[in-house]
Amino acid sequence: MAGICPICGEKVGGFTGKAEPFQKLLDEGQALGVYKYGICLDCLKSIVEKTRQEHPEKSIITQEASPISSATEKMFSSPSPVPAAEEDRGLVTGYCILGTGPLTSLFSAVTDTFGMKSNAYLEKARAAEKEALSMMKLEALKLGADAVYCVRINLTEATSGNGMLMVSASGAAVKTTAQASEIVKAIEILDGSK
Repeated sequence: MAGICPICGEKVGGFTGKAEPFQKLLDEGQALGVYKYGICLDCLKSIVEKTRQEHPEKSIITQEASPISSATEKMFSSPSPVPAAEEDRGLVTGYCILGTGPLTSLFSAVTDTFGMKSNAYLEKARAAEKEALSMMKLEALKLGADAVYCVRINLTEATSGNGMLMVSASGAAVKTTAQASEIVKAIEILDGSK
């Protein structure tokens, strides 16, 4: 990951950075709606614990975070229009803003000089796209949907020349007639936490 934590502002990953969160904590943070891309282990732990104390009703989500994460991975998403036979549940969005860092800029300048593909930016853009799509799908699950149609993904520079990329994803949350069992379980978990 090797980025800057959006909470404490310290470096995350690498030899000198703070520890990255482990997958179970990431899933829990996403399920509670407190996860931010690039957050360090200490900050995410602190925010998750604080959310559990302030909102004990949400603790059921943390026990079932993996099914929610699994469901978002299995959700169907497509740029195609909503089929007429399906139930539209509304617009859902997801986003991710991340810093590219000076090393990424340096490596991309070198590859640009030689006319090569910049894998440094490509990897960061892919990670941000995945995060934005996951957030969008989680929002769709909260609406009782099991698919997202009319998906649109945008990649823009968030700060003029300061190396921040923003990836946003939007689409129409749709409840289909044939819902997968994992997705139904995730929707029930999210409904029970309201």
